[in-house]
Amino acid sequence: MKNSNLSKIGQIDFFLESSYIDGNGRTYPCYLLSKMGCELVANKLTGERGILFTVAYVTRFNELETAEREAEIKAQAKPKLSEFNSAARIVLNGLSQCCATSDTVMKFLRGVYEPLGIEVMPHGYNGYFMYFTATEIAELLEIYSETGRPHGHAVSAIISKIPEAKSYSVVMPYGLAGVSMRYDFRVVEMVRLWLEENDSPREIPHNGFEYHIYYDCRLSLFDDSESEN
Repeated sequence: MKNSNLSKIGQIDFFLESSYIDGNGRTYPCYLLSKMGCELVANKLTGERGILFTVAYVTRFNELETAEREAEIKAQAKPKLSEFNSAARIVLNGLSQCCATSDTVMKFLRGVYEPLGIEVMPHGYNGYFMYFTATEIAELLEIYSETGRPHGHAVSAIISKIPEAKSYSVVMPYGLAGVSMRYDFRVVEMVRLWLEENDSPREIPHNGFEYHIYYDCRLSLFDDSESEN
């Protein structure tokens, strides 16, 4: 009866088969302990050995949990690119009201974006045509909103999910009151591949919003139920 009960214990929750190599290069079997496994062993050990083992595993798992919490806090505290863009527009509006020069604007923008790895191009840059806005990418890839227009917001949401896209992004000022995020042709291909790998989703979640997209501007003018009839 006792053995029957023990056989029901999920051993993988406590012990994990593994191996190690000794100083002579020989391989031996061993078992790794999970947190529950450590607690099980600690409960069986008595005296000084039990105390030392308990102290060691409690200390180590607390360190791991602390590291995980700190990583989560850092990830949540890290500002999003959209937040930089919003802040930049507010400052640019103030610079415009103060009649700041274009050099002052460029210096400010470089100070904001270049630490993020995003190049800042001056207004009127000759290679301007080589870069696409999110709306232009939406038009190229035929990504539409329910109104039948190219869905730039949805494309921006997709780009935010592609970390390497930032390396191929530039910021360009327009006038003295705003910034325009633009992307080179490689980002167009990245967005296309993302859609392909994610089975061309109809909803793109981003920052608490959910952008509904259509891949045929004619369908976007109707409800799903109407388009199926």
